[in-house]
Order: sequence, then structure tokens, then C-alpha cells
Amino acid sequence: MKKLLLLITAALIFVACGKWKTSVVISGDIHDGGNQMIRLALVTADGLDFIDSTNLKNGRFNFKISSENELIKEREDSPMMFQLFLSDNNSLATMAKKGEKLNITADAKDLTQTYHISGGEEAVLLQHLDSALTVFVTESNKLYEVYQENLENDSARGEVETQYMNLLFSHREFLEKFIADHPNNMATYIAFFQSYNRRNFFDVYQDLDVLKQINANMSKVYPESEYVKTMIHIVEMVESRQPAEPSTPK
Repeated sequence: MKKLLLLITAALIFVACGKWKTSVVISGDIHDGGNQMIRLALVTADGLDFIDSTNLKNGRFNFKISSENELIKEREDSPMMFQLFLSDNNSLATMAKKGEKLNITADAKDLTQTYHISGGEEAVLLQHLDSALTVFVTESNKLYEVYQENLENDSARGEVETQYMNLLFSHREFLEKFIADHPNNMATYIAFFQSYNRRNFFDVYQDLDVLKQINANMSKVYPESEYVKTMIHIVEMVESRQPAEPSTPK
């Protein structure tokens, strides 16, 4: 009888652990966040699906997204993108796979520019992308200030424009290397579509081959991912709109 009870207990623990491993946990500490509300959304091909919200407790929060959640269940084991909101203008995006426990620290004044994260490969890589963009934005703002101070000085403005173009080129090189260094990671999509102030570092038309290569890589790793399928569809739409190559006269 005791052996039977032990087997039942072990089975229950095994089932419970199995469910836990397929859940996603996102927790953290928002400095100066007080007790304000924080919301969690799943980013899908159709937009945002808000799946949970809670009030910070002295800055602390904890989301446990069960594998039984229909939105999570249907996404198999591919990385999912989540977005945390303190307000419509203050949020951060991250990625997690089932079974991962992400831990985030950030400052309430600006989540994206101040956060640090651990617990998932995609999540950490996205933080690297956000950190690099923050550096780019900071340097761009400095150059803009110098430009504004020298509106009447053609030589100074020309020098600022050259420095800005070098900054753009340098960040573009960083993104190209990031994509090359992480061919099997979903974060490469975020690198390709990264932008600032309506400026995209990659052009979906001129750099279509880069996106096609990312699709080829991701199709091998996550063939059923809705993100991958959406990107493949984007490539198809772009190709259908591109003018045909002029035929060579014979």
C-alpha cells in the first residue's frame, strides 16, 4: 500500500513538473515603479493579445503563463514575443520559449533603455539589440544638438552629417554581424526590422536577400512558427510587387 501511495505521489509530481516546464514565467523588479499597473501582451502576427495584468508590489511583479492558455498552447515550442507595458508609451519587448523563467530589472522612467534580463537566449539577445540601439540614439542626439548649434556654419554641419552617416554605417554593420552570428535564433528578425525615428537600418526591398536568408534559417528550426510563416508571406508580397528583370535583347 505504501509503495502504491509513493508511486501515485511521484506520478503527480511528475505531471505537475511537466506542466511547469511548459509554462512561461516573467518576473522582475521595476525601480521606482511603486504599485502601478503592469500589463503583459503576447505579440502575434495579428497584433497584441493582452493576456495578464497585475499591480507592482513595491516594484516587483510576477507573471506565470500556463501552457494551458490557448494562445500559448497553439504555439508549440517556438519562441514567443511578449511585451510588458507600464503605459502605452513605456514598454519593452522580449522573447521566451515554454519552460523559460525570465527575470527583468529596469527603471520605471524608461523600460527599454534601462532593462537587464536573464533566463532565455532570445531574451538576452534582444537586450543586446536594444542596448546597441540605445547607444546609437544617444550618439545621434548628441550630433543633432551640435547640428542645431551650427545652422549657419556649413563646414560644421557637413562634418556632423559625415559623422552621422558613419554612425549609421557602424550600427548597420553591427546588425549584419548579429544576424550572421546567430543564424538559428529568432532574434535575427528583430535585428532586421530594427528602426529609429522611422528610419529602418535594412530596407525590405533592397535587402530582401537578407530577409530570405533569415527565413531559410528559421524554417529549418521553427517551421511551424507563425512569425516565420508571416515573414515568408512578406517576402512573397515584396517579390510580387518588384518589377520583373528586363529581358536581355538577343
